[in-house]
Amino acid sequence: MNCQLNKEQVDEVIKKYGSPLYIFHAEEFEQNYLELLNTFRSIYPKYNIAYSYKTNYTPRICHLVKRLGGLAEVVSDMEYRLAKKIGYDNAKIVYNGPIKGEGMYEHILLGGVVNVDNLEEMKAIALFAVEHKEITVHLAFRVNIDIGQGFISRFGLDAYEAQTGSSELDSAFQMARSEPNIKVAGLHCHVGRSRGIEAWKNRIRIMFKLVDRYFSSVPEFIDLGSGMNSVMELDLAKQFSGHIPTFKEYAEEVAVAMKEKYGSLPYEEQPVLYTEPGTTIISGNMSFLGTVKSIKNVKGKSYITFDCSGGNMGDICHLKKLPITIYHNGGEKVRCEDADFVGYTCLEHDHIYEGFNGEIAVGDVVQFRNVGSYSNVFKPPFILPNCAMIQIDKDGSTECIKRRETIDDIFQTYIF
Repeated sequence: MNCQLNKEQVDEVIKKYGSPLYIFHAEEFEQNYLELLNTFRSIYPKYNIAYSYKTNYTPRICHLVKRLGGLAEVVSDMEYRLAKKIGYDNAKIVYNGPIKGEGMYEHILLGGVVNVDNLEEMKAIALFAVEHKEITVHLAFRVNIDIGQGFISRFGLDAYEAQTGSSELDSAFQMARSEPNIKVAGLHCHVGRSRGIEAWKNRIRIMFKLVDRYFSSVPEFIDLGSGMNSVMELDLAKQFSGHIPTFKEYAEEVAVAMKEKYGSLPYEEQPVLYTEPGTTIISGNMSFLGTVKSIKNVKGKSYITFDCSGGNMGDICHLKKLPITIYHNGGEKVRCEDADFVGYTCLEHDHIYEGFNGEIAVGDVVQFRNVGSYSNVFKPPFILPNCAMIQIDKDGSTECIKRRETIDDIFQTYIF
């Protein structure tokens, strides 16, 4: 995977679209997506990807996922409406999230599956089922499990049996079984900050245990959520502690376990295995161009100010040093030691890259890579509107897939 641009490409896109600028590397994304998909399917063919819209809901990316046969994983009515606008049938939409909107009921009416997060939601769905006895309500349960993550997750129905001898998951199943037109199709889990192989071993092991307990027959699907490491450049990978598993290593634990448990069944009777990657498949396939606007030295510390902010690139730029390439544009170079790249905002903590050592000049353009995850979707309308986004293909052709925002975009909902 190589998303680094050459100087001619940078000059061309900056001239045509301006700075700052998001760049979606479509062919690299497709290659990464298919590598994950085919690695799992080579072991357990009944596997599919449900792409996490919240990670990066750029419509061009969502369209590409649909073309590749992936599902839409949404957590709000906004994302649900986007999936419908993209052209998804409800059977191909996974509706998750702790607070779902009214679109959830439309989704149910159109045959979609809802992954229930809490008992209040289950009560509302049960009432809906009573009012709509003419349809079958398809749902699944998001289960709250401990896979060794080292913290208590706030999401899903607690599968732990308290002293009373029952759990929230027990109560949810009881409510579902009390209505004859409710069908529990499967189980779902997602535990953040748990990307190691051991966590995935525990994930599939515990899910099998719950399936065996709550289902008298094979469920329609088992959804393991997200949390695999992405493919990343060496400069970024070496900043992570411990081993970074490959797609093959994840598949050898999860897909192999599915094959061992269900592989002897006829294909049509096997449950579908879903994962819900976002960061895993998009983070390394979007980059960002920003331009140096000033260089100053304050009490022996160098600050290099850009026409963008950390908000453009997401939390990753505050946690790690992003892979960068500097494109010099002829200005007078300044030699910097332990300099910080900072944003245009009036916030002291708006740091984009810390500890830069090298030469740089006002007017230089820097490409920041690995910014596809929680970046443009997190950018607030703070001080300046968001910038444009383009798609660039390997043949060098470009296309605008998000125009630069204007002041009217920001203030159109306010009453003047």
